Amino acid sequence: MNSPRRLTHDDASDYPSDWTSDSKAVLFTSNRNGIVGVFKQEVTESTAERVSAPHDAYEPLVSPDGAWILYSEIAKTASSSTRLMRIPANGGAPQLVLEKRGHYRPWCSRAPANVCVFLESGQDGKQLMLTAFDPLKGRGRVLRTIERDPSRYVEAYALSADGSTFAISNGGEADIHVHLLSLKGGADSEVVVKGWSNLTGLNPSNDGRGFYIGCRSPRGSTLLYADLRGNARVMWQSRGGRYTSGIPSPDGHHLAMLGFFTSSNMWMLEGF
Repeated sequence: MNSPRRLTHDDASDYPSDWTSDSKAVLFTSNRNGIVGVFKQEVTESTAERVSAPHDAYEPLVSPDGAWILYSEIAKTASSSTRLMRIPANGGAPQLVLEKRGHYRPWCSRAPANVCVFLESGQDGKQLMLTAFDPLKGRGRVLRTIERDPSRYVEAYALSADGSTFAISNGGEADIHVHLLSLKGGADSEVVVKGWSNLTGLNPSNDGRGFYIGCRSPRGSTLLYADLRGNARVMWQSRGGRYTSGIPSPDGHHLAMLGFFTSSNMWMLEGF
């Protein structure tokens, strides 16, 4: 991997979540304008353009055919529901795809596969439902039901590029455990990345042979590449950083990485 270069140069919270289908631009969530929104920035440019309407929008992703940018909105009607929206990739008015329970982000496969899924809390809160959806037709069938461990919380999850496997990892474990759930009738499996914990990001490689995994330590954050046997190598270290993640471009030539830092000032009051 070549030396990383910084893409965004503002002091806002910029969270990358996907690429445009031509691999020319990164899609990310940002609060740079005071309202959380979806932005797009080409890798050769120094400025970004807003994609979503002027109200809170999160976690953009591209539909498998590249025609739509999907993103989430917190619904006005109920604090526990989320509206999944679509907007044409070349610009246009946003449209509602579906409304779901909870705030879990959706995922889509890469072309030529055509799979999109989202997680949703069950009615009793004891299960998670993995449900398929179509960017045009909306909600589809439930693909998997996942029992929730009351002693653990879901830290990260991802859909494989070919749409055949759903990966999910719980937080609060000594080592990173990635559970691989088959969506094609095959056997489930597990990847254990020993010696690393505090997962902050999980993204599958394009070839399905591993994952880009962000994790946190007292010294900062580290981006790993781990294969399906749990063998991990360090891709990037961000000393002092709180979070990181790595998202490969569809053509495999770039990796969008999150480097998250905070700064603060101290003030002193006298004569009160």
